[in-house]
Amino acid sequence: METKTRAELLKMYDEVDPFSEGLARVRKGDKWFHICPNGTPAYGQKYDQVGPFSEGLAQAMDNSGCFHIRHDGSPAYEQRFNEIGFFLEGLAKVHQGDKWFHIRPDGNPAYEQRFDYAGSFSEGLARACDNSGWFHIRFDGVPAYGQRFDAVIAFTGGLALVSKDGRSFNIRHNGTKAD
Repeated sequence: METKTRAELLKMYDEVDPFSEGLARVRKGDKWFHICPNGTPAYGQKYDQVGPFSEGLAQAMDNSGCFHIRHDGSPAYEQRFNEIGFFLEGLAKVHQGDKWFHIRPDGNPAYEQRFDYAGSFSEGLARACDNSGWFHIRFDGVPAYGQRFDAVIAFTGGLALVSKDGRSFNIRHNGTKAD
């Protein structure tokens, strides 16, 4: 099977993104789908939007809502959401109604709690907020520590930048201030 160059693929499609997990997302007209390295479509479905593959699934959107698809283009589950994120560390953030939470690859919620916002997982923790403020949660939706902050970012290298009362500083996974 011959691999096409990016220039060759751009003659076939209106937009071509980099390959991820062996497939590239492309746009032809107003529809998106994934292609194989030789330029042929990986599946027959066309969507209003698709994302790159991450952990075996890609984001997709059509008139029914947002969901994840497998490499063959089939939906990974029946549920539809307002917004969805990539699968990272086994879970994806989703927005349904006015709340955020995380799902497993089968579309089932990873926990019962719902948040005003929930971010993607990094180093086993995800940003979240509710009416008490910003904090990080574990895979089970339980806060990793008791403190609440005015803002938090994702963990990188064992630390997360947070702000409280106009001061910014780094915290460790357990919420303690890093020196």
